[in-house]
Amino acid sequence: MVKNIYIELDLKDNADHRTMAIEASYKIALSRFLKWITLKETSDINNLVDLLEARDYVSGYSIENEKYKREKYSALITVTFEKNKLEKFLESKNIDFFSKKGPKTLIIPIINFEQRLILWDDPNPWFDVWLRRPLDSNLNLFTLPDGEADDLITLSAQDAINLKYFKIKKLANKYQSVQAYVLLVNVESNNDNLNLSIEVYDGFTQEMVFSSNIENIERYNFDYNLNVFADTFADYFDDLWVKKNLDNINSETKILARISYNKYNEWIKIKKFLLNNEKVLKYNIKTISNKNALIELNILSIDDLIDDLKKNKFKIFKKNNNLFIIKDES
Repeated sequence: MVKNIYIELDLKDNADHRTMAIEASYKIALSRFLKWITLKETSDINNLVDLLEARDYVSGYSIENEKYKREKYSALITVTFEKNKLEKFLESKNIDFFSKKGPKTLIIPIINFEQRLILWDDPNPWFDVWLRRPLDSNLNLFTLPDGEADDLITLSAQDAINLKYFKIKKLANKYQSVQAYVLLVNVESNNDNLNLSIEVYDGFTQEMVFSSNIENIERYNFDYNLNVFADTFADYFDDLWVKKNLDNINSETKILARISYNKYNEWIKIKKFLLNNEKVLKYNIKTISNKNALIELNILSIDDLIDDLKKNKFKIFKKNNNLFIIKDES
């Protein structure tokens, strides 16, 4: 699903502006989605999209905030794709991809204005950029702290810059995030213009993972360039996630799992567990009945998967590269 595709058109007589906007959104959404799940450059993605009829891969859409005013039509559109069909196309072209969502990641945006650090204080235009930006607009699931009173007590701007592990970890735990990153933007005057730089640190390992700079920008372009930083980092972070998982796929193990259950809701819980488990790269249902299912699993580690299953109160039996999984809540 690709959300918040903004379309604006000039109003013309005898034109179906809604249909025109929907058609335009399909192509934009497809480009964004392929950017998320592959490691292809933008030019390669544009060439790929030109090969496709985008509407053939769309399963649905919704329109929000549709407006007709001042000779302009505008709308925010969400597009949903037929993932299986799209993935088969990529496989036919031998294009590597990974489409599973990344873990929940806490973003801590700090701005340094001429040696003045700002995190919670208003205004923090860098925080505002992430606040306005749809946090589900990438493969990774970014989240922001709310800035409540206990957040201010837990972590100061200086604590974040000093990468205080236990304080960052406490804030991440509050927002149920498995990782946290400190995003520091430095702003320096350059005569009438500005120099900007960004440094991104892993809040747990203290490692710098990303940096970039933009020099001699005009002040009226300040917010625009903050958005460029946000988009560039988010795309880079998506690529890291995809590359890591593609590397894992190259060392994956394939097993057969026979699953037994007494009720349909037990099967749903098992399927949901497999879908959301990071040790499971892919699964394929071979056969299914009202009591049993046979599934082929592509996994990173059979021992780690068994540990996760046991922690979630599944009964497990292993024989060679076969698993027998039982979920019985009767």
